[in-house]
Amino acid sequence: MKLNKLFHSAIQHGIDADPRGRMAIEKILKKQKERAAKLEGAEKEYFDEERLWNPFSDSRIIAGTGEEDIKTLMVGIDIETEEVLLADRLRERGHKIDALMLHHPEGRALGDLEKVMPMQVDVLALVGVPVNQSENYLRPRMDRVARAVHADNLFSTERVAELLEFPAFNTHTPADNQVWRFMEKTICNKEYDDLGEIITALLEIPEFKYYAKKGVPPIIANGSKGSRPGKIVATEFTGGTNGPEEFLEAQAAAGVGTILSMHVTEKTLEKAKEKHVNMIQCSHMASDTIGMNLLLDLLCREEKNLKTIDVAGFVRMKRK
Repeated sequence: MKLNKLFHSAIQHGIDADPRGRMAIEKILKKQKERAAKLEGAEKEYFDEERLWNPFSDSRIIAGTGEEDIKTLMVGIDIETEEVLLADRLRERGHKIDALMLHHPEGRALGDLEKVMPMQVDVLALVGVPVNQSENYLRPRMDRVARAVHADNLFSTERVAELLEFPAFNTHTPADNQVWRFMEKTICNKEYDDLGEIITALLEIPEFKYYAKKGVPPIIANGSKGSRPGKIVATEFTGGTNGPEEFLEAQAAAGVGTILSMHVTEKTLEKAKEKHVNMIQCSHMASDTIGMNLLLDLLCREEKNLKTIDVAGFVRMKRK
C-alpha cells in the first residue's frame, strides 16, 4: 500500500471513531472548502490545503512523498531524533523499514495542536456540559497551548527523517479517537460498585496489564478503592491535550462522578478534590498504545502484510 493511501485510511478511521460523528466532520470540511475558495493574497498562499480533507490538524505526513510502498512500519508513541537514528542503525543491520509511524505529533502537526482542541467541547456536551460554558473555558487554554508550542523546535525530527530518507507520518487524534470510543464501550457503559472494580476491569485490558507489570498501572488520583463511582466518563482521552481545570467543575455540575484520564494535571486534581469528583489516571503510554493498536488493526484489514517494529513506548497487541 502506498503511504498516501495508508495515511488517508488512518484519517478516515479516525473520523469514524470521532465523538462528533462523521456528519459533523463533513460539515466542518465543507465550511473549510467554502472559506478557502474566498481566500486571496497572503491568506491564500499560507492556507494549509490539507485542511480541505483532513480534519485533524495534529496528524499528517511529515516526511516523504506519499508514493512510497509500505509493508513494514517502525511504530512509536514518541519518535524523535534518537529513534530515527535507531531506525537507520537497524536498517544497516538488515531490517527493512519502509516508514516511521508516530503517535505524538512532530513538525507542523505539533505546531497546529491547539486547532484540534475544540473537539473537547463536543466530548463534554455528550456528558451534559452546555457548549456555551465549555467554549468559554476552552479559548484561554487553547491560546496558552498555541503560545507554548510556537516556541518549540518543531522540525528537528522531521529534518532527521528527511536526511536519512525515512518517510514519516503521525496519527494523534485518529488513534486517540479509537481509545476514547474503546473506553466508553469497555468501561464507561458498565456498572461498578466501587473504583476498585474499575481498576480491576482496566487491568483486564492487555495494554494496561502489560504496563502494570512494568510498574505503571492505572491509579486512583482522587477517591479510594471503596468510593462509589457514580457516572463514569472518559472525557480526557481525545481532543489534542488536557483541557482547562474549569472543565472539571463543569462536569461535576453535570453530574459526573468519576473521570477516566490519560494523565491528570495538578490544577485539575485540586478541582476534583474540591468538587469531590473521583479521578482514575490510566497509564498514558498504555492508553496511547491501545489507540494505536486499534488503528493498526483496522489498517491491517486493508494491508494484510503490514508489519511493525515496536519502539518508544509502543507494544503491538492485535485484536480480532
